[in-house]
Amino acid sequence: MQEKLKIVTIGDYKDSILEKSFKDNENIEFLELALNEKLEDLNTNFSKRDIVFLRTNTENLEKLLEVGKAFKEKEIVTTIVLEEKLVIENKKILENFIDAIFPVTKKDNIENLFLQLIRMIDNIIYGTSFINLDIEDVKSMLKDSGISVFGKLNINKNISKEEIIKNITYPFYSKTLKDSKKFLIFLDTLEDIALTNSELIIDVLKNESSKKIEDILFSIRIDNDLKNRIECNFIAGVFSEKEEKIKVNKEVVDGEKEDIFEILGKFFTK
Repeated sequence: MQEKLKIVTIGDYKDSILEKSFKDNENIEFLELALNEKLEDLNTNFSKRDIVFLRTNTENLEKLLEVGKAFKEKEIVTTIVLEEKLVIENKKILENFIDAIFPVTKKDNIENLFLQLIRMIDNIIYGTSFINLDIEDVKSMLKDSGISVFGKLNINKNISKEEIIKNITYPFYSKTLKDSKKFLIFLDTLEDIALTNSELIIDVLKNESSKKIEDILFSIRIDNDLKNRIECNFIAGVFSEKEEKIKVNKEVVDGEKEDIFEILGKFFTK
């Protein structure tokens, strides 16, 4: 059974742009869970290889936590997008039952952020990319990430460190990369992009985050329709102070983890 991105809607929910955006996508499944139903009542089989996006209205927080707990017990990674105020008020209990929690400053942006996250993750796992990641890679990034942020970068291909920093934006929540220890990067680049440009973008994002990086994973797609531009979406998480073993990439040479740029260089070396 192929793993999927599953969007579980809890209770009544307004019409969504997600169904329209992904209606023909076989990698994404939409499910509806009534407030009086349990996960077992849904006509689907959940797998540990799935990534589940939970969405509901503010008043259904108790049911959201119940469902999150059920997925946690099944060792299935979950992601939610909630209004900032609700996240701040319930941070501890949310982190107990939900893996990745994305706050938004404006409630009206919840669906837009869901759209950006799902599209990015769908492209990384199932898209045709120069460097792909699989669903286990993405799950490892989302798992136990706690409060997380989504960021963007859109710049000319002739870039500098200063230009990259100036063009990093956080469209849905004002928290920056500072003190984050895990992040996932998706780069849309041109075919003739220099290796140094990819290195530079990743290096800047790395330096803007915590000095104690646990995880950096990246996917690169070649898109010649960009017309001299580079686009980058990223997810940053684990803003807590807990210490864990640093893991930069899965590749290991002689028992030691390689430098991220040495790994990246392999993909660009003919």
